[in-house]
Amino acid sequence: MRQFSCSGVVLVVSLLFSIPVFALDIQGLPGSTWGTVSHDVDKLVGTGAMGYINQGIDWVKLPGEITFNTFAEFRYRFRNENKQFYNAYSPAVGLEFKRSPFRLGMDYAWERFPGTGEQSNKVQYYLTWYYDWDLKPASPSGLEVEGFPGSTWDTISHDVDSLVGTGAMGYINQGIDWVRLPGAVMFNTFAEFRYRFRGENKEFFNAYSKAVGLEFRRSPFHLGMDYVWERFPALGERSDKLQYYLTWYYDWDLKHKHE
Repeated sequence: MRQFSCSGVVLVVSLLFSIPVFALDIQGLPGSTWGTVSHDVDKLVGTGAMGYINQGIDWVKLPGEITFNTFAEFRYRFRNENKQFYNAYSPAVGLEFKRSPFRLGMDYAWERFPGTGEQSNKVQYYLTWYYDWDLKPASPSGLEVEGFPGSTWDTISHDVDSLVGTGAMGYINQGIDWVRLPGAVMFNTFAEFRYRFRGENKEFFNAYSKAVGLEFRRSPFHLGMDYVWERFPALGERSDKLQYYLTWYYDWDLKHKHE
């Protein structure tokens, strides 16, 4: 497995960096960043941050509208309570096949757990999907609101190590856009279900929760607060709490920028 992992890394790095990409008829140079900073009014999670920054190359569009992509990425997650096997950061390189709303891929990550001094250099396989909608056309005609947006995001992964193992994470959200405020700020309320599970070192990681909240949205930012009923099944613990957060998402395509 070590030989396979190193070979995979060499292949991905070569695809990413060895050819002058602007000389090729590539499909795009997509990148994105997502992050969240939050404060939970409890002693199980506390204040935390999570996010990533990604830059990729869309090499070719395959039959069935499938795009082949390679990428480099930096990921992080931190919190100040029960952080030993939660806090981590990792650079990664990978490849994936994309067809909306799905991404199927593999990557090699150099993951570090600063709270324990552990590290995990590993191959990860994953399937991720994201889908959103707006139910406003089906809403009662007498209710004047801006929209009924909803979304779901999920990922299933398998890490070839003994620190994380196999896991899943995601959410489903349904909201109401009530009014557009000055400055193009949208006021939204929502209900949401969230979950995260993995097979190893799961005590303070595995959790599921219901939440209701409100937020102010102006792309690329969401600023809000919610009330969360969170459960930690491996511990038998629970945390009913207020959470304040700032979230952002921004994407780009450097090929189009240079054209």
